[in-house]
Amino acid sequence: MIARHTVIYLSSRGLAAALNMASVAVFTRLAPAEAYGGYLLVLSWSLLLYSATCQWPKYAFFALYDEARAAAQVGTVIRLLGTMALISALICAMLAAFGLISAGTAAAVLASGIGMMLFEAAVEIARTRLGAKAVAASVILRAVMVLGLGSASLFASGHSVDLLLATALANALGALPALVAIAPLLRGAGSWFEARRILSYGWPLILSFTAAALAQTVDRLMVGGLLGARELGAYGAFSDFLRQCFVVFGEAIALSFVSIAKRDARAGGMSAARPVLEDAIRLMTMVAAFGAVFVMTFDDLLVSILLGPDYRDAALSLAPILLAASILVMVRAYYFGQVIYFSATSWLEAASSFALLLTVAVLTVLLIPRLGITGAALAAMIGQGVACLVLVLGARQAVRLPLPYGDLGLIGLGALAAWLAIHLVQPLAPGHAGRLLDLALILAAAGSIAWYLNLIGFADFAKRRLGWAS
Repeated sequence: MIARHTVIYLSSRGLAAALNMASVAVFTRLAPAEAYGGYLLVLSWSLLLYSATCQWPKYAFFALYDEARAAAQVGTVIRLLGTMALISALICAMLAAFGLISAGTAAAVLASGIGMMLFEAAVEIARTRLGAKAVAASVILRAVMVLGLGSASLFASGHSVDLLLATALANALGALPALVAIAPLLRGAGSWFEARRILSYGWPLILSFTAAALAQTVDRLMVGGLLGARELGAYGAFSDFLRQCFVVFGEAIALSFVSIAKRDARAGGMSAARPVLEDAIRLMTMVAAFGAVFVMTFDDLLVSILLGPDYRDAALSLAPILLAASILVMVRAYYFGQVIYFSATSWLEAASSFALLLTVAVLTVLLIPRLGITGAALAAMIGQGVACLVLVLGARQAVRLPLPYGDLGLIGLGALAAWLAIHLVQPLAPGHAGRLLDLALILAAAGSIAWYLNLIGFADFAKRRLGWAS
């Protein structure tokens, strides 16, 4: 099951990532840097509102899920989400009434948050019930809709708010396959007992996700306020591209491995979940190590293809820092951050998020006025590193997620070997042939490590296909 679910999630996330990259490439060419920066700025406010209101119930649901009480739990979560949506609407209405934002922007922020809520909640419930195919269909459909509807909105008006509304609709439409899969549970009656359990476990997540959202948007808000929307467009475009690349794989690994590990832990305790979790961090380290080698080898090509000329120089100058920050986001959110699902409390996530917020807030104030967008990138990278350390060091020994150091070190050495080999052969094979050779070296090194460690049954599968199985 692990291999099948991982293949489904990785292939769907990979296709969605390609479509999302295409969206970035199209949007940054259809929209000037100022317009795209304006979109990112409004999106930042929308993400903050969503994180403070509508995000936490789905995480509490996954942590507390019990197959025997599935209908009551789903019915309760739906009602909680509806309440959070009403609170979001009230907040947006108050902001517009006091003149802090325009009515149109307030409506777009609310629509974006509700769209995200529909998609994320439907996918989380389907994922918890191991509905891999439905989740994959939703992920792909959303990516298709973002590209199509977003491009249409930019062609029609070129306005940042219209682009946000288009992505909100894409999220809502993308939720449909997952909603169909969980339809029998949607009629479940709510339960005050389940509501109390979800609130008791989940209310620290309200603080946690609000702090994390502030930490992940404060750099953009300061760049937009101090340096202008044009600088924010250049900074945000490449940052989003790299984060999307790694988050896609991290999310796919968490969806497949952690969902099954959680099921194993319910049945046999943490010891039963450890083998699956060890496989998860091995695969995530492969993505981080060889993904970093790939990006640093082809960064100029990636920027030229994916981003318009207005973004090229800034993106290339920030590539190493944003790459490190994106890898830390993936590892923090989709491995070490998953520890709360094996614990009786979610307070560690809150501590990590507040450490992230404090670090990023202080560093952005200190660094952005001096270093510009480079300072923003450094603040994001260091903040993610601090938050990750809190999760690693703060977890109780009984639920601490495993780290197979020997295998992780081997993966790192394999990636380093590929990086050194690329630099040795580059002077000997310039041009397109050299690029193909670089790619072949990365794939050969990654394939060798995956074979040796038999990641997600890679070696066993290959042996069966080649007729080598005994």
